[in-house]
Amino acid sequence: MMKPEDTPQFIIVLSTVIRSNADLIQVKTIIASYKCISRWSHDLEDVDQVLRILADDNISEEVITDLKTSGIAAAIMEVFIPNCR
Repeated sequence: MMKPEDTPQFIIVLSTVIRSNADLIQVKTIIASYKCISRWSHDLEDVDQVLRILADDNISEEVITDLKTSGIAAAIMEVFIPNCR
């Protein structure tokens, strides 16, 4: 039997275009609206401005839609499940 902490989580990797501090605040607000997200990071130094999300579900399409609705360009780079056999 799997324990909750053994449940695989999705790693969602998105490229984004963050143009301002207001955009970054909007990203934080969108991320905070998802209860299934346990961790996230954003690399503004990377050419793709990579947004990495660790979530219980594959919410990549929903996050992309929310970002685009807020005027933030984004695209899915990859979605995978670590330690999945």
